[in-house]
Amino acid sequence: MTYPQKVDGFGTRYIGSDKLVNINTRDTFVRVIADEDITKGDLVAFSFAATEPASGYGNHVLICDTGDALNKQGIGVATAAIASGDIGTIQVAGICRFAKVDQASVSDGNILTQGSNAGLLDLFDTSATPGASGGDALPVAICVKKAADNTASSVVYLMNPLNL
Repeated sequence: MTYPQKVDGFGTRYIGSDKLVNINTRDTFVRVIADEDITKGDLVAFSFAATEPASGYGNHVLICDTGDALNKQGIGVATAAIASGDIGTIQVAGICRFAKVDQASVSDGNILTQGSNAGLLDLFDTSATPGASGGDALPVAICVKKAADNTASSVVYLMNPLNL
């Protein structure tokens, strides 16, 4: 028969005798408001504060920073630069080809989370003490192919830790 089949995200279809494969990279994106200037490839976190913003909690993001308890849990990677106050797109799941990683400590295949450098993905470390880089964070991604520090060109698989 010549009907589409889909199993675990991969679909195949036949056109005559040619078999075509639809590859699904499970990409998921959300649109949010930036509470500061964000650059492409930055790891971002929800912006939580004591005073709820007019747009409501969970609709604002900041660059993920371990130095601030309210925005130290990474949720995804900015797809492009976003000016403070503007709406932008964050990739939260699937293959991301423009992430920034801490190149010095990350190897291909490592599980990644927030790190000591704001906006960079770093090693997920369950042995670190809470509050230390990687010590009490959710895993955010798996490094597929790292690139140089602070360049939006590393390939990671984003795991959507908050199920957005």
